[in-house]
Amino acid sequence: MNKKYACLILGILLLTACSPYGITGNPEDASDTESTPEEITSMENPPTFSITVEEFEKEIVNNDNQRLLIKTESGFNTKDNKIQLTYDLTDEKKKLADLFLFVEESKEDFPTIEKKFTAVLEVIFQSLDASYDISELKANLKGNDFLGMDTDDVSVSITNNSTNIQLAIIPK
Repeated sequence: MNKKYACLILGILLLTACSPYGITGNPEDASDTESTPEEITSMENPPTFSITVEEFEKEIVNNDNQRLLIKTESGFNTKDNKIQLTYDLTDEKKKLADLFLFVEESKEDFPTIEKKFTAVLEVIFQSLDASYDISELKANLKGNDFLGMDTDDVSVSITNNSTNIQLAIIPK
């Protein structure tokens, strides 16, 4: 019982002693964190590709001559599930936004699936009707660069993990 009183008194003492060191200031003074009208517009209307989700899916099927990709609930996968393409599927009539490509191989094991990876990327970029440079992307992937590829149409960001490779294909 004495321990409970001692803890209660100690807690009250700490709260009263530390209260002058709390957050001070007026939230109205935070003028440097206000968003500009351009930033607000870009957040409300993020960049999208020129095609809808439905058109993109049809283009993937039409451009996939080697039949590498299989349609799934979240996008497309290769038959062995080593490469997965995901995107927002909530509305097929909506313009296509960011694409995410997951490669279930580490950077060290990448040469084993490099041909398949290249073929899948070519199908994606042809389906998007976007300019691309696969050799630049592969060189930056091997060189551990964050920015994989930057063209007039898309920007590709890379995340190399110890177990997999992740790419974000972002429209401009």
